[in-house]
Amino acid sequence: MYDDAGLISTGTAFFYKRSDSLFLITNWHNFSGKHFLTKEPLSASGRFPTYIEANLSSYGDMSIVLPQGAFTTISQRMDIYKDYEPIWYEHPDLGSSCDVIALPLERPAHCPEFMHNAANLISDTRIPVKPGCTSFVIGFPRSISIGFGLPLWKSGYIASEPFYDVSIGGEISNVGGLIGGTKLPAFFLDTQTREGMSGAPVFAAYSGTWDTSDPYTDINPESPDFWSRDDIAMGYVAMEFVGCYSGRIGKTEEGAALGLCWRANVIEKICSSLVRAKHPHVS
Repeated sequence: MYDDAGLISTGTAFFYKRSDSLFLITNWHNFSGKHFLTKEPLSASGRFPTYIEANLSSYGDMSIVLPQGAFTTISQRMDIYKDYEPIWYEHPDLGSSCDVIALPLERPAHCPEFMHNAANLISDTRIPVKPGCTSFVIGFPRSISIGFGLPLWKSGYIASEPFYDVSIGGEISNVGGLIGGTKLPAFFLDTQTREGMSGAPVFAAYSGTWDTSDPYTDINPESPDFWSRDDIAMGYVAMEFVGCYSGRIGKTEEGAALGLCWRANVIEKICSSLVRAKHPHVS
């Protein structure tokens, strides 16, 4: 993320495809330079991004002075404002209280279709996504990359029921869970991530035997049709895209080493609604 004075901070983003439209998905706080709940500036100097530079994997040709067939990453400037207004999309209901945004983009010519696959199209296998599942946050902790710009896979575990909203800042209740606070369509990850991974795609992994058509139903090997079914994964390992990471969000969560993952359906809603973001620095 940059302003006219230069680099402010780094983060992670990924491609997401819906119909024929391609989006770059990352966190609201990356583009705004503010905490998504408190709206406090994240930079100690009070600087805010006015554009980004995305390091896109590229396949060499003479136009970019690379040997034919060479791989590298090339920094691609992307504006995030036009006529002083944001050009990214935010959640239609939560707005800036959702730390996920979508920037529409055209794939550069030097980044062919077989590179940077959309995260939601990498695997069409559904798995049982439950607490305790292994998770992978794929990004660039403290800007570290490998080879020609490959990300790191930080592993962890799904730490909360992924289909129940989390409450941030709530208090102990005599009935049920926490009371008050802010409810978010997200779940917790138990993982030690670092700055630079905000906006990373999150995948859950599962190993075992399950019903791929309905991963949460019980299966019975003794049922008459079990061995003739083609929707049973047996002794199989698979991954499913489950959301967007946005880091630790409060002192309580940080002390518990919990990170936040926004569910995949949040991204889908943003990319289907196409609600233009409000300016983060105008009341």
